[in-house]
Amino acid sequence: MIVSVAHAQSDMRRIAEFEQQRAMKAFGLKETSAASSNFTVQHYRFYWEINPAVRFIRGQVTPSFTINGTASSVRFDLADALTVDSVIYHGKSISFSRAGNQTVDITFPATLTNGARDSITICYGGVPPVAGFGSFSQSSHAGVPIIWTLSEPYGSKDWWPCRNGLDDKADSIDAVIVTPEQYFASFNGRLLQETVSNGKRTVWWKHRYPIATYLVALAATNYEVQQDTIQLSGKVLPLEQYVYPEASGIWKASVPITRQVMRLMEDRIGPYPFRTEKYAHTQVGFGGGMEHQTNSFMGNTNDGLITHELAHQWFGDKLTCGSWQDIWLNEGFAIFSVYMYYETVESMESVLFRYKGDLGVITEQPGGSVFVNDTTNPSRIFSYRLSYLKGGWALQMLKWKLGEEKFFRGVRSYLNDTAIAYGFARTPDLKRNLEKEAGISLDEFFKDWIYGEGYPQYEIRWLPLGSSRVQLKLNQTTTHPSVRFFEMPVPIQFKNSSRDTIVVIDHSRSGQTEILQLGFIPDTVIFDPLLKLVSANNKVLRDDDSYSEQTIKIFPNPVGGQFSILLANFADPSAQITIHNAAGQLMYKNNTSLPAGNELLLISSASWSQGVYFVRVKSASANYVQRIMK
Repeated sequence: MIVSVAHAQSDMRRIAEFEQQRAMKAFGLKETSAASSNFTVQHYRFYWEINPAVRFIRGQVTPSFTINGTASSVRFDLADALTVDSVIYHGKSISFSRAGNQTVDITFPATLTNGARDSITICYGGVPPVAGFGSFSQSSHAGVPIIWTLSEPYGSKDWWPCRNGLDDKADSIDAVIVTPEQYFASFNGRLLQETVSNGKRTVWWKHRYPIATYLVALAATNYEVQQDTIQLSGKVLPLEQYVYPEASGIWKASVPITRQVMRLMEDRIGPYPFRTEKYAHTQVGFGGGMEHQTNSFMGNTNDGLITHELAHQWFGDKLTCGSWQDIWLNEGFAIFSVYMYYETVESMESVLFRYKGDLGVITEQPGGSVFVNDTTNPSRIFSYRLSYLKGGWALQMLKWKLGEEKFFRGVRSYLNDTAIAYGFARTPDLKRNLEKEAGISLDEFFKDWIYGEGYPQYEIRWLPLGSSRVQLKLNQTTTHPSVRFFEMPVPIQFKNSSRDTIVVIDHSRSGQTEILQLGFIPDTVIFDPLLKLVSANNKVLRDDDSYSEQTIKIFPNPVGGQFSILLANFADPSAQITIHNAAGQLMYKNNTSLPAGNELLLISSASWSQGVYFVRVKSASANYVQRIMK
């Protein structure tokens, strides 16, 4: 239904606005990672004590790391509001300092050499600051307290000591979380152990995949744990939900949607990236969603939101954009996946209505690139129009240009590229893998559609020729000077009361003219009927004025194995065409009718000898002779 489409489009816009708002607050504080670059984390072990009724965290974080170069000290990100009680190294307390710049500096007893593997334990606690979009939030539902975290982009340091940037993934993490026994703590990965003793509940979670810092997340309240499964190829994957008891039925009813989307993603995109563990939803108190690895935190069960966050497990979690300039690799693919889902569950009418609405948003302004050219501006980074919709439509057009088989092969190659898999990706990485599978250069496409701005506007002029052919002329203007011309395969529909066909023109220049053999004469011509292209303000014109006078054109001349004779704007119902060679021998004769005063004749001359020939066109009002060469 159209109403449901509009509702879903509104939900997708809210996802973008939600992510933009939390980023604006974080970026507004000019927050980035200040951690030193002389170490790389392999593993984090967490021990936390939290009570959802109290905004407070106490714990120990043990990073295991490798030294890069030599190091007498290391620096971690940590909010100044949190107090470090001690730092333990090889069983002993060692020196540390706080400079008041949201870091903790730790000094080793002796210099560590290049490649050394080591670890420390940072014991800390305090009230996490109110920062970002709520990197550590406390609220309530139905009168019951809840704590949850949401750390994108730089909020992790608000509640645990870490490397807070987007350039390092820990290979694995463990978390032991202690709460009052009436609460349950949700986290990334697999639950290995749960015990209740002396009024306390202790859960031990393990995650054994590389993970970016901002994707580590916990939530705790009186969760109802809903356990289900999905049968995937060669694997039964746990599907888990941690939901408010008062919302139990709504969330349980959404499981079939999650199953459907998971199977669709596996079929088209590739295996779920964290198949040895789980996929989960955790209900929390914000309106959108956040793709925490293996465990999306969600505000509702809208099918578009479910699809968007699940798609991020591939695009954002397995592969994380290596720069905010490339955020479209996360968000564009999430939008693309939502389209892919709706194409399987909605009517074509509803899908086209959805497309039309989103294309209207993309083209409501004349400029703007998919690639982010100002990473200091969170409104630009998380632009719904550009990073989300135009990014998603760049992928839609790549699928159209390459064909589904080559496109999806390229996407799977991108996800499995050993240089970036479970790491960080940039735009050239996607381009390289698509080119490898498609066997063509995509330089022009990426230059125009990713780095360039604006979009094309088309003018289609068509003229019927005789009883079966159409002359077509494609003109194009662009809305921004950064792109002179958008090269794309352009679909055009021709139809009359009994016949219908779509012809795809490889549009390589403005003013391009084609003669099409349709086998019928259309009365209606429709540009891009299934909405394959980003464009706007397009015109389709019947070009009866292209030949304002009676016209005879012979092309090419000199001729090869075949040439054409165009008769246009004739007042006569028919004409006779004869062709003689220089010796006067008749080579061709045809009495042709002129429906609507036009006709195009295709004449084979492959068997003719080289020399001079004379073409005569004779009708009641014309007697025309032209010399041609072969």
